[in-house]
Amino acid sequence: MRNHNDEKSALEEVAISIFIDLYNFNRQDDLKVVKKQECPDYILKNTKEDFIGIEVTHLFYDPEEAKMLLGRSTKEFHGLENSTHYIETLNELLKQKEKKIDKYNAVYPVALLVRNASPVYGMSDFLKYKSAIYKPEKYSHI
Repeated sequence: MRNHNDEKSALEEVAISIFIDLYNFNRQDDLKVVKKQECPDYILKNTKEDFIGIEVTHLFYDPEEAKMLLGRSTKEFHGLENSTHYIETLNELLKQKEKKIDKYNAVYPVALLVRNASPVYGMSDFLKYKSAIYKPEKYSHI
C-alpha cells in the first residue's frame, strides 16, 4: 500500500508530465523539469533558459470524491453534484494555494498547475463559469 506522500508525488508527476507534453506541443518549446522539490513542487526550464516554478494541485469535487477516485472509499456512487459547488471548491483551492505561493522566496515566477480530477466536469464547465473563477488581484491583468 502506498503512503500518502508517494501517492501525492505520483499524481504530481503525471500532472507535470501531461502539462509539459501539452505545453511543448503547443509552443514548439523544450520545457523540461530541472528539479523536483517541496516549494514549489517543480522547477522547469525552457529553451531560452527561463526558469519557472510550478506548484501542482488536484481538484476534486469534495473529499469523498477524492477517496472514491483514489480507491479509498467503499461507496459505489457519489451522489448528485452541481457545477456551482465545483467552482466554489476550485475558488477555495486557488485562494489556499495563492497564500502558499506568496510565501515562497523564489527568484523566478511561480505558476499553479491545477489538474481537474473530476470524471464529471470538464473544460466546457470551466469556460461556462469563467467569470466566477477566482483570480488573484495581482494577477487579474493576465
